[in-house]
Amino acid sequence: MPSLRGQNPSDDIGARLDRLPLSRFHFVLLVIAATSLLFDGLDGVVMTFVLTNLRTVWQIDVATIGVVSAIGFGGYLVGAAASGFVADRIGRKKTVLLTLVCYSLFSGARGFAGGVGSLAALHFLTFIFIGAESATVPPYLAEFWPARMRGKMNGVAMSFFGIGIALSPLWALLIIPRLGWRWALFLTAPFALVAGLMRSRLPESPRWLARVGRTEEADRVVAGIEAQVERDTHRALPAVMVRPPESQASARVVLGPKDLLASAYRSTTLMLWTAWFAEFGIFYLFQTFVPTILAGEGYAIVKSFGYSVVILGGTIPAYVLGGQIAEWIDRKFAILLAFAAAAVFGTLFGVSTQPWAFMVFGGLTSFALALGSVAVYTYTPELYPTEVRVTGTGIASA
Repeated sequence: MPSLRGQNPSDDIGARLDRLPLSRFHFVLLVIAATSLLFDGLDGVVMTFVLTNLRTVWQIDVATIGVVSAIGFGGYLVGAAASGFVADRIGRKKTVLLTLVCYSLFSGARGFAGGVGSLAALHFLTFIFIGAESATVPPYLAEFWPARMRGKMNGVAMSFFGIGIALSPLWALLIIPRLGWRWALFLTAPFALVAGLMRSRLPESPRWLARVGRTEEADRVVAGIEAQVERDTHRALPAVMVRPPESQASARVVLGPKDLLASAYRSTTLMLWTAWFAEFGIFYLFQTFVPTILAGEGYAIVKSFGYSVVILGGTIPAYVLGGQIAEWIDRKFAILLAFAAAAVFGTLFGVSTQPWAFMVFGGLTSFALALGSVAVYTYTPELYPTEVRVTGTGIASA
């Protein structure tokens, strides 16, 4: 399809993508890209069960678990902050492929650790690429979804992350008592590599290609998507909505990372940093210490892992429904609702003394935190233009 005359090239590309009906192309993109989020969720939490097991195997205390976890999240901070700069310069596809390959190698290598020091170092390196992955994939997906259904599709994609979180205690329960903690880490590597091979089929973001001046390549990518959607839907595509040409005075300027704190975006950026800090400060604290808290209450490792399956399973419906809720009541109100619910149910979980209460209030806390996660992941990329979308999301995530 020819480019619209007088249009900014990326506006043209965006208009062409936004008017597409959902098709097999979007479904395949969703499955391939979101599979990586499943491994992010699995790997991000399975280490908490490994550390709980190592309390007995290596005779480590709760403070050591906290230190190792903090070192890992320090790696997440580095990866999330750096990945945006990388993805906005070399492209989304190269970044997500690189991060998954490196993540899978370091993740499996943790199983060779001979002590707390080497385990912490490998955990730090693993989480550099988990952080990069988590900060890059949602904006990458958002640049393909039609704007009218971005929230819903992002919610479906993030449900894979929730499934990974919910599978992590089951993974630990099936593997650690039988094969040991090392195999719980070894076996994360091959699955991640398979997801990386699947990713090689994904196209580069045409919105990014247009923004960096590779308009002919962007046009070819979109033309290929349009042809595939026409074949999948067996009908002609809707017409592109033609916008009036921008005047030279009002033409969009090219933005850089420093503009995140310039006057136009400062309040948005500071608001997003606050929201991400509030959401994920609690989210990862809760996930990291649930099995340790339950073990500390006197429950055996296997039983505490079983309770954790139920508690962390609350993330799945939240991730599946989160996109719908964010579309229904608006992103920012979904975030506020999630924060309020997490405060209430998290407090009730903290004062619970019975197994049923642990599981009910813990599951509801997981649901609220996961709802907040979907909402902030959906909201953030929409508030920044293409030039700094991944950089802005990555720094917020960090």
